[in-house]
Amino acid sequence: QEMGLFSNKRATKMEDFKGMRVRTPGWYMDIMNSLGASVSPLPGGEVYLALERGVIDAAEFSSPAINYPMGFDEITKYVIQPGAHQPGIQCGLFFNKEAWDSLPEDLKWIVKIAAAETQAWSYNWVNALNAEAINRFTENVEIVMMDKETLIEFRKVAKTYLDSVKEKFPDVKKVLDSQEAFIDEYAVWRKARSGVTPWPYETYISGQITE
Repeated sequence: QEMGLFSNKRATKMEDFKGMRVRTPGWYMDIMNSLGASVSPLPGGEVYLALERGVIDAAEFSSPAINYPMGFDEITKYVIQPGAHQPGIQCGLFFNKEAWDSLPEDLKWIVKIAAAETQAWSYNWVNALNAEAINRFTENVEIVMMDKETLIEFRKVAKTYLDSVKEKFPDVKKVLDSQEAFIDEYAVWRKARSGVTPWPYETYISGQITE
């Protein structure tokens, strides 16, 4: 999961983001603009100086382990959580189709198994690094949470935006429809796991799960 925004302005409610100068790329940039923020997709190498010089108020970059060596906590006061724009990650190994089709079946299986094993290993490795990094961040910045109403509104705005993208691009529609169907299918099992594993989110982040 991505972190939220490193910021010099405290923001927990929807109105707090209006006029905020934010660095983030891609679809999140469009969504934040629609929420009233002023968004710029600065290159990664320019983010630190832009925050330090006050060119931007806040910036989203990556996961805790990747953010930590960037030093954003040296020049900001808050981390605005959660990273609602990317609650999970998908990884892929991309092949030229002709090159893939030319491989014998045994080599295709070797690639598939190696890719799956690498993903499982790297996911857990990065999660361990993320836990270490976010604890270090708390030494320098205050972590604040968007309130529940803001997250609900954020989701509505994001859904409207994504639906508009689906109308324009058939491949996007295919992927998002599949993801939304999985969310619905998984919902019952997710609810059944609640209290045994880190769900619901509020219980997990408050530490109640260990009390």
